[in-house]
Amino acid sequence: MYGKSCIGLKNFKNMTRLYLTQTLNTGQIIELTKDQRHYLEKVLRLEAGEHFFGFNGLDGEWKVTFDKPLYRCTKHMRLPLLIKPSWLAFAPIKHDPMGFLIEKATELGVTDFQPILSERTNSHRINIDRLAKNAQEAAQQCERLDIPTVHNPLPLTGFLNNLPKDIHWYAALERSDRDTIDIQFPTGFIIGPEGGWSPQEQLLLKKCTQPISLGKNILRAETAAIVCLSASIFQKML
Repeated sequence: MYGKSCIGLKNFKNMTRLYLTQTLNTGQIIELTKDQRHYLEKVLRLEAGEHFFGFNGLDGEWKVTFDKPLYRCTKHMRLPLLIKPSWLAFAPIKHDPMGFLIEKATELGVTDFQPILSERTNSHRINIDRLAKNAQEAAQQCERLDIPTVHNPLPLTGFLNNLPKDIHWYAALERSDRDTIDIQFPTGFIIGPEGGWSPQEQLLLKKCTQPISLGKNILRAETAAIVCLSASIFQKML
């Protein structure tokens, strides 16, 4: 969410969005987690009659008013949207860059994150709960009405042998000879480790996916993911 230093506290409170796990409808009493209640009442100092916006991925967005000591759904603000799949499979990277990747990819519409383990993956320590929290916080900030799913890690070969169906898969290969390509939707992008794909992995990816080039420069993993997702959004708008 936006930093309080950028806007007044009152306006900041009125812009607050939280992901909720229960059904939302008119008059519904909202059960907040301990952390959510602490944030609203101790950090934001929400007062009776003030509100935040809640969403659960199914029922759109709702205005939730603090009817002290309870919270109630008081107004339906936005209808739910039909979300088209957008996958990002990536080799895990260091903690801070991976958090950045999850955050920005969530803003760019990714619905499913799939960590993959390749021959040159340099980080096998994956905290799925932390990544899911990063995705949730990013969705709250960017006004999405859904939360991306973070799947458990899979070896690259196992993932390619069971690629989710009805997805057009593209693999970012360094210095690929495919300079241009028309992206088909729904999409799935596969981003390799910082050390690049091994020759054997490149052959396997070419059999299972459409290779794409990201230019002459070698990009960091998080940069490559943002380039792919941004390009797909731009093409979708044309």
